Amino acid sequence: MAPRARDRLVRFLVQRVKPRVASIPAIRNVLHDVSNTGEFGDVHEHEKMLADALRVDTYQQAIARHVQPGDIVLDLGTGSGILAMLAARQGAQRVYAVDHSPFIDVARRIADHNGIDTITFVQANSRDFTPPEPVDVIVHEQMGDDLFNENMLENLLDLKRRVLKASGRIVPARFELFVEPISLNPQARVPYLWENRIHGIDFGFLAGDDQLEGFKRPSYQTHHLRDGAVSHFLTEPKPAVVVDLHRIDDPDQVPTLVDEARTVVTPGILDGFCVYFQAHFDDDLGFSTSPLAPPMHWGNRLFRVPQQTYETGDKLAYRIELAVLTRGSTWSIKL
Repeated sequence: MAPRARDRLVRFLVQRVKPRVASIPAIRNVLHDVSNTGEFGDVHEHEKMLADALRVDTYQQAIARHVQPGDIVLDLGTGSGILAMLAARQGAQRVYAVDHSPFIDVARRIADHNGIDTITFVQANSRDFTPPEPVDVIVHEQMGDDLFNENMLENLLDLKRRVLKASGRIVPARFELFVEPISLNPQARVPYLWENRIHGIDFGFLAGDDQLEGFKRPSYQTHHLRDGAVSHFLTEPKPAVVVDLHRIDDPDQVPTLVDEARTVVTPGILDGFCVYFQAHFDDDLGFSTSPLAPPMHWGNRLFRVPQQTYETGDKLAYRIELAVLTRGSTWSIKL
């Protein structure tokens, strides 16, 4: 199949088929596999990740701390192989670098060029691979923009159950998902059509207009923010979901319905709710994809709401529903 035709098929499956079968784990996993193979077969995706110095440097520090000489390591979704090579350089006895994308051949060549010979590259789905010995450390970067959308939970909990030693470590293992009320910088605001009053032209009569419904795409309520778009959070950030992969055994243990009650500490216009995550490698090493933190290659989804002004001390209550955990486009926020 030609690459463009394949990509169109992938988009169709992800956008049309997956919502109907997302409750069936096996089919959902297959659809993720097809989607990820297309995405991570694009060399530019790997270039963006390697160019993210904060990401790479944090992983280098984490691997230096948590991979010991003689360890057996599995690198899940090896991509360019950078994490596997860092683990090998740290003295791991053997690193199994697993990826179902054909791009793994490029990773193998990079390791050969750099004289690293303690890595076994395996082109396979991780759920179909069992190393010949239990592993001490699983290294991964399975986080998408919405944290869970690269099937992180299914993949890592499967490996934890099947191949990780009882004393083994997942790096990183602890994550916090934030869904925060934000105020945008004026130049980044995109009001709803009916909120516009432009040079005396009033669009307000279109509020609740039935005709407009036919022009709204499924992603109408969300979009991804540009760098520098966010002015401030209206409330003190607090994680909506906390996940420690060492402490759970099933994705169903992650809550998908969260009620928040906040007090506004910085006044302003509520433009929507922004998604970001924090990854923790240990108690003092990690990074954040917050729009107010140093920029990384991950993006931030914004859930739009009609603009409202809040003052300091106002109460802000909202419900977060993560309908399909692996698909941020199915999530919703209700005030």
